[in-house]
Amino acid sequence: MGGVTAGMVSVGLGMFVLVYYSRVLGLSAGLVGTALAIALIFDAISDPLVGYASDKFRSRWGRRHPFMYFACLPISVLVYFLWNPPLESLDEQSLFIYLICVTVTLRLLFTCFEVPSIALNPELTDDYDERTHLANYRVCASWIAMTVLSFLLYGYWLSDTPEYPDGLLNIAGYQQMGLVSAIAVLVAMLACAIGLHSKIPDFKRPVQNHTWTVSGTLRGLKSAYSEPALTPLLLAGILISVGFSIQGSLQAYFYSYFWELSTASISGLMVAWGLGVLFGFFTTSFLSRGRDKRSVALWMLGALAFEEICFPGLRVVGLFPSAESALYYPLIFVISIFQMTVYLVLMAMLASMIADVAEKRELSSGDREEGTLYSAQMLISKISSSLGIWISGLILEFVDFPTTVDAIEVTPETARSLVMVAICVFLVFYPLALFCLSRFRIDRAEHESDLDQLRNL
Repeated sequence: MGGVTAGMVSVGLGMFVLVYYSRVLGLSAGLVGTALAIALIFDAISDPLVGYASDKFRSRWGRRHPFMYFACLPISVLVYFLWNPPLESLDEQSLFIYLICVTVTLRLLFTCFEVPSIALNPELTDDYDERTHLANYRVCASWIAMTVLSFLLYGYWLSDTPEYPDGLLNIAGYQQMGLVSAIAVLVAMLACAIGLHSKIPDFKRPVQNHTWTVSGTLRGLKSAYSEPALTPLLLAGILISVGFSIQGSLQAYFYSYFWELSTASISGLMVAWGLGVLFGFFTTSFLSRGRDKRSVALWMLGALAFEEICFPGLRVVGLFPSAESALYYPLIFVISIFQMTVYLVLMAMLASMIADVAEKRELSSGDREEGTLYSAQMLISKISSSLGIWISGLILEFVDFPTTVDAIEVTPETARSLVMVAICVFLVFYPLALFCLSRFRIDRAEHESDLDQLRNL
């Protein structure tokens, strides 16, 4: 259920805010990207602090749950207002400021829920494979939520109508989605927190009472983030997240204007996403059995880069089946399944690899610091997501993509230019990510050695 929460919030911020505020509400794409990027400045402060605080916090509800309960209702309210701004009282400048205020506050509060909840993975088990299974469940739940919401958005709320021949411009659809998302997010967060409440006595507690000082907090964060085992994961995570964030935030543009699909056809691709989630769930379980996580992650990252670069590139150079071909839509459908499958396996592996750093860090510091470690992952994920959206906004302005409601027609040349620039960006980020990920050193044998050393302390 924590994964459901992450999926519902992420799909809006990562895939639809850019198109909603630029194409529908008329705000400059560059300003939308800038507003979302500004939020990363505050995340750069909140993620480490929340992670560190949840590691050291003492209460009768344990280290993590007070933060999770605190965030539930405010997050739900902010999700609603993200999609329902008071447009009648906002000009373009005011809308820009409104977007900054809502997204910054939403991200800050989402940190209070997401970092403590995901930090519970290594506390629930120290088994090398079982951690992958737990990460697999959470990642797949997140993408199921994203897929269902995207399916409803494309297939119902934004369906093409005589009034809106381009359904992406239907403002009422986004507003209705905002209400449903707010309710669903609240239910999922409460289910996660309450569902794990009975496990609180089994979770780790700080080894000693913590004295809260600014200098002590900064030293603790610096020590944890400089853990050698963590560095390659963080660098690879940044590069992967930026690349996939660009893909996600531009996906509505790709589907509608490059692949020339109707919203009904795009809605059908959400079924492909659902199948990809299902295949990803079972593929993760199969590939992780008896194998080292790094090797699986490297293969999946290579496959993801191949899909995002080669298939659009084939259409650009005229080697992809034409839109009139009977193979055209089925092939896009299969590609979407493949994309989702390899991405889910990759994300599950990365989350599980972070969990394995927990014991390495405990050997170094003498304390459990899961929250701080996962806050680093959340930090780079959010920064990269905002950076990816910001880059997407710059790409849209670079190719002079129309941003006003009246400019419904988009020329094939503009759509092709958009994809070609995106491919050039992918060719930079993904090879660098492969190199960084190859530097991760904790395998199955080393993890077991770390556990043995901790047992002997």
